[in-house]
Amino acid sequence: MEKAAKILLLLTGGTIGSAVSDGCIDVDSSRGDDLLSIYQSLGKPPVDFEIFRPYNMLSENAEPQHWLQIIKALQSFDLRNYDGVIIAHGSDTLPYTGAALCYGLEAPLLPIVLVAANYAIGEPNSNAISNFSASVDFICNLKLPGFYVIYENSDHQTYVHLASRLQEADWLKDDFTSFGEPLGIFDTRGLCCTPAPRNPTMQKLYNPAPEDVPQVKAFRNEILALRAYPGLNYQYINLVGGPVRAVLHSLYHCGSGNVSGDHGTSLVNFIKSNPQIDHYMISYKNIHGDLYASCHQLIKAGGIPLENISFEAALTKLNFAYNQQEYSPQNYMRREFFYEYVRASKENGFVI
Repeated sequence: MEKAAKILLLLTGGTIGSAVSDGCIDVDSSRGDDLLSIYQSLGKPPVDFEIFRPYNMLSENAEPQHWLQIIKALQSFDLRNYDGVIIAHGSDTLPYTGAALCYGLEAPLLPIVLVAANYAIGEPNSNAISNFSASVDFICNLKLPGFYVIYENSDHQTYVHLASRLQEADWLKDDFTSFGEPLGIFDTRGLCCTPAPRNPTMQKLYNPAPEDVPQVKAFRNEILALRAYPGLNYQYINLVGGPVRAVLHSLYHCGSGNVSGDHGTSLVNFIKSNPQIDHYMISYKNIHGDLYASCHQLIKAGGIPLENISFEAALTKLNFAYNQQEYSPQNYMRREFFYEYVRASKENGFVI
């Protein structure tokens, strides 16, 4: 008789760990039992689940300190004893926790899968059981090392995302997307990949090269993020003498920003007025190619461009960069951990 797969299951709350009562959705510690009992009723091959709960809350309340709780929890287990890890998590901050695992842990030799739900277990149209079941199948059948998110969108396709590239769900359909594109679709055939030059090859994913990851002992929450919009008045943002060490500026799609505005709307003036702060900028595809005049002015003013990385991954990475001690923050930001930078390379589609 084949030995049952052993999976470490971390329960953190979120919608997948919630119940509905009198129109209010909130975490319910009994939902972990419900998740497993419903899964076991599906007639799937037996799985040996070991359960650990780092915390139990709705994920909108998550902060960087909670990333560290999950990281420390995983480091406390000998992961060689498991076939994979599933982390049940809320959907609101799922992309940030997914990226945090990529920066806080060495490249794993087993699958670490984050899973969430659009509605609580038992509610109409909930994808909780579907997502959880797909995550178990993904671990047992593929044994693909790395950090992943598995989630069924409203098109009823179950997508596999690199955790470092997941973007926030939209608030109309509760669908998740990847920066670039998903790794593939997971169905009864397995992981179905279409030609994706911006995704890592399966050969790379199946052959990780673990490197020492700088350790973070605590987060001081000294990172600020600002999204560009017409009329953003930087005069209302006083950084002098404050705790902020770095700002992430999410600019317009081509890396441009307001450089000629009056009365506080010029980003160039804001950067020059706060030279004590490191100013990072995203929305750049190729800083060595043709850039708009405003892009050149922002870089000349001291802005540090980051190429081909999502807002969620960049913000999370900055938190790690400014709370570790082994690298200068800018050198840390240049290092790639788990494919957070989208780069084009040759790859053929296939089914495994």
